[in-house]
Amino acid sequence: MSKKTSAYLKEENLLTLLSQNNFIVPEIQREYVWGENKKVIVKFLNDLKNKIGICCSECNLPSSENKINIGFLYSYKPDYVKIEHDRFLDENLIDGQQRFTTLFLLLFYCALKESRADGKNRKDEFLTLIRFEEKIRMSFDFRVRDLTKRFMLELVEKVNTIEQLQNIDKQTWFLKDYQNDVSIKSIRKAFGFIQSVFSDSTRYYNHLINYIVFWHFKTEATSQGEELYITMNARGEELADNEITKAALMVGGSEIYEWGKKWEEWQQFFWKKRDKNDPNPSADKGLNGFLSCIAGLEYYLKDKQGVIAEKEINSLLTLEKVEQYFEALTFLHESRAEFEQNYNYTRWIDSCLKSIWEIFNNNQTDWFADYKDKNKSTERNRMVFMWSWLYYITESKRENTLLKTDELYRLLRFFYIRKNNFNRSVSTLKKTVDLIIINGVWDTMNNELGSDQADNLEEETDSKFRTKEEDEKNIFFYKRLLDKDLKEIEELIWQIEDHTLNLDGSDVGNINITHLIDLNDMVTTQKLEEIRDAFEGLFPNGVNLPLEPAILNTVLLYYGDFYKSKEYSNGSKYDFADWKRNIRKNEFKKVIMILTEKPLSVHLSELNRNFIEEHQLKITNAKIALSEGFNIREKLIFYTMLLKPDGIWQCGNVIIEYGQVNGSRLFKDEEKFIYNLKSDFRSWYFDLWEKAKESYENPLFELKKLIL
Repeated sequence: MSKKTSAYLKEENLLTLLSQNNFIVPEIQREYVWGENKKVIVKFLNDLKNKIGICCSECNLPSSENKINIGFLYSYKPDYVKIEHDRFLDENLIDGQQRFTTLFLLLFYCALKESRADGKNRKDEFLTLIRFEEKIRMSFDFRVRDLTKRFMLELVEKVNTIEQLQNIDKQTWFLKDYQNDVSIKSIRKAFGFIQSVFSDSTRYYNHLINYIVFWHFKTEATSQGEELYITMNARGEELADNEITKAALMVGGSEIYEWGKKWEEWQQFFWKKRDKNDPNPSADKGLNGFLSCIAGLEYYLKDKQGVIAEKEINSLLTLEKVEQYFEALTFLHESRAEFEQNYNYTRWIDSCLKSIWEIFNNNQTDWFADYKDKNKSTERNRMVFMWSWLYYITESKRENTLLKTDELYRLLRFFYIRKNNFNRSVSTLKKTVDLIIINGVWDTMNNELGSDQADNLEEETDSKFRTKEEDEKNIFFYKRLLDKDLKEIEELIWQIEDHTLNLDGSDVGNINITHLIDLNDMVTTQKLEEIRDAFEGLFPNGVNLPLEPAILNTVLLYYGDFYKSKEYSNGSKYDFADWKRNIRKNEFKKVIMILTEKPLSVHLSELNRNFIEEHQLKITNAKIALSEGFNIREKLIFYTMLLKPDGIWQCGNVIIEYGQVNGSRLFKDEEKFIYNLKSDFRSWYFDLWEKAKESYENPLFELKKLIL
């Protein structure tokens, strides 16, 4: 907020607010919607009633006289207000409309209910309080629409009993147009919820006007008030759960002004981090997601301690806890610059922080989901990722453990990898982080959990603190702690892991780097650079398809079964297209090591030459077809020599043996057609033998020529 803004902040009760101001809900404000949200309005009303407390059994009045502060009310003068000495000046409501409207309706309901309870006409008192002028105005003017304004004026004038209130639509003054007005529909439903909570014999009217208080922030300057309104309204286009959380946590607080300022800072932070691509960008989405996330974490921590707790945000959080977690979030962001000064490669941080904010801003995670439920995979994966660093920072500060920036981001990297591996082991999360706080990220202690193993194991880390690869990396880094090139080694490993194919280790053993290199004492920065460059040469620009798929497919034929095999009643299918799995076959590591020394095409020429030499006698002795005993891989190698790699893989990455052959082909036991196709027979495909005969009059003779 601008320092030039002329404003004052004052704690005021409903009596003062309604009797000394003309509050206006301006045309550009959102509709009244709390009546459409049962969870929100009932929570608000119940919290309010609980704070009021028990009543006297004799007089039916509330026993407590403690003030109940329910947050901030922001307003500013519209531009037509010029006379400063008028007693009652119009004030446009910026923020607090939903709470204030609900209280106005509650006060009207109580006035009707108590009109004859003590011989006084409470409704007349209410009309006097709001300075009601028939069909003209009152001190709370609903100017969202003219129709809504007319309804409110007729409501407070013509409804005199609870029975009439319950049957508003049957009154002669109730217009047909009222049926579809958004605010009016919500107001009518709100009265139903109000009656369900406040229908007891307690007389609340006087208590409400005297002891319900707001911090009223009145901005005098019109232009600056509108600027503040635009900022706050844009930040909260949708009904925000955090509004209710904020009100619930601040009710009765002795330092509400200080906490209110902090909450405003938190909202502003989430406004800056909002999803700007969202058609309706809002700070509320991110703040709601954050509050739900940390409440879920608090429930999880209580559950791990054997403490029974409700799965309810307001009962799990306090303002102090919200502040601790918010400081953890800001600490993560603020320490980024220091971390990046120490490293040259930090590109992964952008992706990592983007994932964090997508989770907050989407606000679609059930943070109270059962973390042992196998059907809650997505929720559990997000819990592992988000709760790890939140708990690490807050717990470290609670234990007065020095938070080192490098160590924080190493932990963040550790769980960022787990997120991409779709790790879902929430059961061991707390213990894992606790051990990291004590022993560091690169802890090499005994990995077994022993008697604390979770039931119905699903993840490797359900029974261990780390996966096999995490163990291997920890041991590797621990031995290099004193090496002067440690950070350079870290960066190179990050670069290799961050390739799209390597980063996604889900369903392939949580492997991100050890499929390419053994992390042992022989590893040097040079070797890591060579591995990185060789892999990048195969899959450039981080894509998950090879630059030369035909040549790579052909090379891999020499190294093993780099395909998914599926058997049919009349054939077999071999799919070479799953590169995520292909690169994690044991033999692929050998391919990468060779490619650090020579190009792929050169290596293929050597393999072909060696293959011909190995099978020279069989080729020489063949008369009509090659002898029996060759497996499918070897047969495909022969065909690649005839058709060249681009020829055999012309249609795609799938090979199918299918059908029944009549007549001679390249092999004596080639009893089925061998097709290359994209995916199935509905797409482009061809028979390898027919393709060879199109190219050569005698394909077998062409193979014999390779021996010469």
